[in-house]
Amino acid sequence: MQPRLKTSKKWTAFPKEYSEQIEGVFKENFADYLTNGKLVIEGRIYPEEILLRVGYHKDGRIRQANFEVSMEYCQQKQDAVDRIHNCIDAAASMMMEYFETDGEVEFPRKWQEYPFNGQSIFLQYSTVNTDLEAQADALLGEDEKALLREEENEDALSRAHVDEELSDHDEDDEMIEDDEDEQESKSPRMFGGPQKKKKDDLH
Repeated sequence: MQPRLKTSKKWTAFPKEYSEQIEGVFKENFADYLTNGKLVIEGRIYPEEILLRVGYHKDGRIRQANFEVSMEYCQQKQDAVDRIHNCIDAAASMMMEYFETDGEVEFPRKWQEYPFNGQSIFLQYSTVNTDLEAQADALLGEDEKALLREEENEDALSRAHVDEELSDHDEDDEMIEDDEDEQESKSPRMFGGPQKKKKDDLH
């Protein structure tokens, strides 16, 4: 999986549990379409880019339908989670259009910019098989140990948030947040649902 920005080198994978939650969201919303294949969720956080690939590998086929989304994000604004949610929505829109047209839809094969929920988002479609890609990378000596990655034991999403203890607050009540509301805001979900986007939006 290649990032869009040339400056994107060092990266951290989405935490395993978070990727599993994203997978669960897609399985719930696309249950009627996923009876003959499996989902492949890959996510990376670069210093200035969020990259998400939602792949659908149909049983018995080598090619994999990949809906790839890239968004820029700002470490200072600590908006990684919001950007991931936008990526989930955009990937869901692509996937819905793919299934509703039985795969007869032309998505951009190279990164193309679109307006999405008031943000600039970049989309592309690929047919790379994730398992074969990993095997090829290993043969070329480009396995995960050789890639420029951050510490695996660091939670990328936790680091993407402002450390409240380091923030300046004059009033105690400004530091009090509802734990349930905060957890809900961090949990992956499809805000708009897997609704089909108009062709003008994606083409």
